[in-house]
Parts: sequence; structure tokens; C-alpha cells
Amino acid sequence: MRAVRVPSWGVQNLQVEDVPDPRASAGEVLIAVEAATIHPADLQMVTGQFASWLPASISAPYTPGWDLAGHVMAIGDGVDASLLGSRAVGFSNWVEAGHGTQASLVALPRANVAVAPDGLPAARLTTVSLNGLTAWAALKELALEPGQTLVIAGAAGSVGGFALELAAARGIRVIAAVSARDREHVLKLGASAVAAREDGDVGAVVREMIPGGADGFFDTTTSLGAAGLGAVRDGGRHVTSTSPPEPERGIQPTKIYGLPDGEALQQLVNMAAAGRLQTPVAREFSVEAARAAYEEFASGPHRGQIVLVF
Repeated sequence: MRAVRVPSWGVQNLQVEDVPDPRASAGEVLIAVEAATIHPADLQMVTGQFASWLPASISAPYTPGWDLAGHVMAIGDGVDASLLGSRAVGFSNWVEAGHGTQASLVALPRANVAVAPDGLPAARLTTVSLNGLTAWAALKELALEPGQTLVIAGAAGSVGGFALELAAARGIRVIAAVSARDREHVLKLGASAVAAREDGDVGAVVREMIPGGADGFFDTTTSLGAAGLGAVRDGGRHVTSTSPPEPERGIQPTKIYGLPDGEALQQLVNMAAAGRLQTPVAREFSVEAARAAYEEFASGPHRGQIVLVF
């Protein structure tokens, strides 16, 4: 099979090579990959920013990638044979698995795979897993009820956009904290209001709309830090996919991660296939042009994902 390989840190060292085909072990499915997304975490891995996180059991050369879309071509013992040939969307926590998804063949636990209906192209399906599961985990941690208010910083981005659509579908009022240029985009996604960065401190802007503060805050950015806490009522909830600020006023910020959740992934795939989640792709690259794809990704930001196709 063909796989993206990182023998040493740096995008300039990234290679695409022939490596031995994997096999589906018990409880696994072997997926012929058609598309795999490039994420910020992939670029951080390729450039060595994740080096200190890697367990000793994982060594170079590395294959990056967290999610994929393709079809099931083989199954391991204990897996339902009816899955053979099915379109599939999968998620791999490669830091634990020891391998990523940017390869033409990937074996994954059945629990990490959702079956996808026909219709949505693989390049768009592959944008769902990591970003969608991260947004899902944020809403689960926030545990807001219909009618409560959530501020999402970075709601025009990949994770924030999924969180916005999921929250709005659950009857949660969403205030999108974004640049003014993204106002119309987030309103179309379901935001009830916009707190534009150009209008000043997000806490002050939100409290002009809700004097007592919002019930929850989801920060997908790397720049807000403690500033977002000012938008939250005493005892409210704050989650982030980056670095959490220090607690204050009974608010205990929590860092969340996109982790394997087969049931959630299936629901996300179903919503995307039904057109209830946006799955934009900025540009597709052949896997043979993986280095150029990473260079393009690093030049971002992009409205939509950079996707490798096989």
C-alpha cells in the first residue's frame, strides 16, 4: 500500500512510500481509503511539536492522520460479514494505535467505524470524524439544555462550525464569536447572534446581549485564553479544545478531545449525509502530492478542509 511517512521532523522530510499491507485483526475492519483530512494536529506531528507526547512504543517513520473515508474490503474475526463493501468513515487515535489514516489501507476497530450511505463524496465524508467528535465531546461536557445560551469562539472554523450546527439542532441558543467577515456564514449555520471580534472584548460584547452572562462557552481558538470567561455567568461552563484558563467565579474550564465514539460518529455521518452538517472541502490533493498538501495547509487558514485523496 501507499502511505504518507515522516522519517524525521519537518514537512520537507515528508515522503510517500510503499509499505506492507495491514491485515484486519479480530474485531477490526480493513478499509480501502479514498480520502483522509489534514488537521492542525497532523501538521504539529509532522513538524515535531507532538514529539514529547509520543509513547516509546511508537517510533519513526510515522504515518499521520486521524480520520478517513473509504470502503470496507476485509473484516477480522467477530465482525459482521455484511459490512464487506460498505462505505465507511473511520477514526484513529494514532497516538495510541501507532499508525494514522493517511494510507491507502488502514485497519481500525469496528467500534471506530461508521457506515456511510451513498451520496456524499469521500472527500467530504472524511471531514466529519475528528472535528465532529471534538464538537460532540464539547457539547456533552457542557451539558446545556434547550433554551440555554452557548458562546462559540471560532464558530466559523471546522470544529466550531460543527459545534454550532449541533447545538442549534438541539435547541441551544448560540452566539458566534467570530470576525465580522464571517457574520453571514455563521448566521446561516444557525447562530442566533454574533459577537464580532472587531467590537472588542468578547465578555463585554456578550454581556451587552445577556447581562447575566451566557450559560456556556466553547473556545476553539488559541488566542482567547481567560478572556472568554468574562462572557460566562457565575457557575457556568467553559470548555476548550486548546489550553484552558484558570478557574474563576465557580467556572471550572475543561479541555476536551475528539476521542473514539462509534455511536456519536454514526450519528454525525448520518447528519452529514442528510445535509444537516456542512462538510466543506477547500482543496483536494493526490496522496502523491502530500508534501504540497501540507505546505498548502500550513499557508492557511482555509474555509474548508485540505484533503488527501487515494
